[in-house]
Amino acid sequence: MLIHTLKKEARLIVNDLHSLAVLLLMPVMFMVIMTMASSQSQQNIQQNLLLSVEGKSNSQHNLVMIKLLQAQGFNTDHDLQAAKLVSQLSIAPKFDQQILMRQGSSQLQLSISDHLAPQTRLLMREKVKASLAQLKLYLYMLDTGDLDADETIDKQIEMVIAASDVNYLIAETPEQALHNPALNSIPAWWVFGVYFIVLPISLTFINERNNGTLVRLKTYPISMARYFYNKACAYTLVSLVQTLLLALIGCVVIPYCLGLPLLVLNSVLVSLLAFVTLSVAAISFALLLASVVSSYEQAIVVGGGVNIILAALSGFMVPLEIMPADLAAFANASPMYWSAQLLRQLMGGAIEPSFWQYSVLLWSFSLLCFMTALWIFNKKMRNLTWN
Repeated sequence: MLIHTLKKEARLIVNDLHSLAVLLLMPVMFMVIMTMASSQSQQNIQQNLLLSVEGKSNSQHNLVMIKLLQAQGFNTDHDLQAAKLVSQLSIAPKFDQQILMRQGSSQLQLSISDHLAPQTRLLMREKVKASLAQLKLYLYMLDTGDLDADETIDKQIEMVIAASDVNYLIAETPEQALHNPALNSIPAWWVFGVYFIVLPISLTFINERNNGTLVRLKTYPISMARYFYNKACAYTLVSLVQTLLLALIGCVVIPYCLGLPLLVLNSVLVSLLAFVTLSVAAISFALLLASVVSSYEQAIVVGGGVNIILAALSGFMVPLEIMPADLAAFANASPMYWSAQLLRQLMGGAIEPSFWQYSVLLWSFSLLCFMTALWIFNKKMRNLTWN
């Protein structure tokens, strides 16, 4: 019966373009888009550091200040003043003559463009502070004679930057797989796609109820628990095939096409365990939602809506580190977050103890969802009669 059930469900999914799009096309598109966005984010942020410096004649060392800002990555060209992303830095009179003596508050006014993202605004503010610290060091070195006033501005700037460099204090670490931007997006949207199997499962249950299949099954010498178990096993195998296809696309095809390092899985046995754990958790959760809904509209709203909300609260769309504490705590208790963490560790090179903790949590979650779904399904079957 299991083999026949598997053939039937696989045939239904293959012949349903909507199911194929949900299970394969959608997660692959999310993987590509989000990986491209994350891999280019640092370059895009650097391009948005446009700064117009006003009141340059008020400062004796205005050229030094501008060159220090440029060394931090700012573009201060006059041609950019009309751009909507340009920010403005206003310098008060005799600012550089007071900075060493810590006199005069609010000597600079930084007006950051409202069109910039919060991360870019924060980065811009910190880079301006770093430039001011270097200007203070420049003035101090001039005052103590460590800088030759007769040297060219460029040479003086080089000496100030070298004096403020602290990279030598930080031990360099070898490049790790976690530095690959694909590792931040591919596992998340991989999990998102696997959990969306709730829609094909829900539609199957609704169709079988509407066309009388479930009623006829009540006349057969087979328990509903066995039927439900076979359905779960069949869809688990379908989910494993989906997982393997997404693994091939996410770990090899997408990084290769985007020029990123390939994502290498830890080992065959550990990978198989992670894939089975992910599929069982997704199928159990999908069965729970499928047993609750009673119409196509409910399947789309409840199944799709719950998955999107879980993805939003699991750190897929908003990083956990910038979430409020309450939302971050909720995300840490999300099965999608546990599943994504399994895959990240699987591709990160080292399996940590938390890998096994997440595995136990997912198997516990799967058992709870499956038993609850079976209870709801049996209750509905007892109330199911011929129309």
